[in-house]
Amino acid sequence: MKIMVADHDRDMVDMLSFWLKGHGYEVVRAFDGEQAIKRWHEAVPDLILLDLHLSKRDGFAVCQQMRSETHATALILTGSDCEEDEVRGLEMGADDYLRKPFSLRQLLAHITAVMRRSSHAHADAGPPVITGGPFTLDPMRHEVLRGESKVKVTPTESRLLHLLMTHTGQVLTMGIISSRIWGYDEVGNASLIKTHIHHLRQKVEPDANSPRYILTIPGRGYTFNVPVPVEQ
Repeated sequence: MKIMVADHDRDMVDMLSFWLKGHGYEVVRAFDGEQAIKRWHEAVPDLILLDLHLSKRDGFAVCQQMRSETHATALILTGSDCEEDEVRGLEMGADDYLRKPFSLRQLLAHITAVMRRSSHAHADAGPPVITGGPFTLDPMRHEVLRGESKVKVTPTESRLLHLLMTHTGQVLTMGIISSRIWGYDEVGNASLIKTHIHHLRQKVEPDANSPRYILTIPGRGYTFNVPVPVEQ
């Protein structure tokens, strides 16, 4: 498996390259955004570890271009207090994020989870199109219809909506969502889940401030609800 490490910090690139090569991965290195795009086209890595604060072209632009050209798998690397960067990176199409500093064990867990999801998403026998309320979801193409209108969602938002819709009426805890979407259960994922729920509501709910379909169950988690029409 080939991984590209794109980071402005050369010491970080050296350390990650050492770690990854020690675990059998082939590594491609890049130190700025233009170099990342060039080497990505040349090497076609399976996964990109992407620092957001690259020179020449920042990580947001790199991620957006990769996503516009192919279903590239990207794990963004952020500072410890950069929630806005994390949210924006996910909106640009990144699959997951990892906050610096992190351990080798954390890095390998995230890589394994991200690639597992990617392999499932590209499997030949994918899950069928499903419907719930006004929504139609094609989980293979990450396409959502609300009535006749197409809603643009990220792959992670598509997986989250699919999980909720296939468990309509059931309360899904943070732990269940984290395990099913990211492949691991970490306490810190609560803010990540809330961010994705917030953005998903912004896209699919008629009024995100008063959701009708994706409901919060205080102290428990989230559920997908299909309101019953009131007969006149």
